[in-house]
Amino acid sequence: MLASELLTVRLRLRPFASDLSDLAALHEIQADPEHMRYYPHPFSVDESREWIERWLAHEEQHGFSLWAIEDRETGEFLGNCGPVVQVVDGEQHVELGWSVTPRRARQGIASEAAAVWRDRCLGPMGLDHVISLIRPENAPSRGVAERIGMAPWKETTFGSQGWRHIVYRVDAHTTAFSVSAQVS
Repeated sequence: MLASELLTVRLRLRPFASDLSDLAALHEIQADPEHMRYYPHPFSVDESREWIERWLAHEEQHGFSLWAIEDRETGEFLGNCGPVVQVVDGEQHVELGWSVTPRRARQGIASEAAAVWRDRCLGPMGLDHVISLIRPENAPSRGVAERIGMAPWKETTFGSQGWRHIVYRVDAHTTAFSVSAQVS
């Protein structure tokens, strides 16, 4: 693992707590039907627990994963963001994903968290590109991708539902690293 946390002006990004103390706050987000409209269904508590466990295992295997997002001032759990390995059209890529609590939507939290991870992936982690898989109707996530310098690369069918996704991509050689993060 490259760092134990990433800090921006407003946010602290850290691995999910292995004691599952993030479960209640995460589940509140993932149980919301409106927020989960781009997923197959709202999550049960067990699915939210499995989500945390899956990303903790991914962190152990790859040294990176989705991390919790917290408000630096209040400590409030705001959602999750980070890079994960995905297979798209038979090729392995690192996808940058994000999800922020609806009560704090439209405050630039997802963009800020995604930008610091983008810079980490394309800088110290040494990746040549990152992608994001976004359903075409998910305008908020498409906006985040575009704000952090990603552009549509191709379309694909992805996931167990067989849904159409736009694959957004940003390459290291075309990115100006603009977000300064403190790393601990």
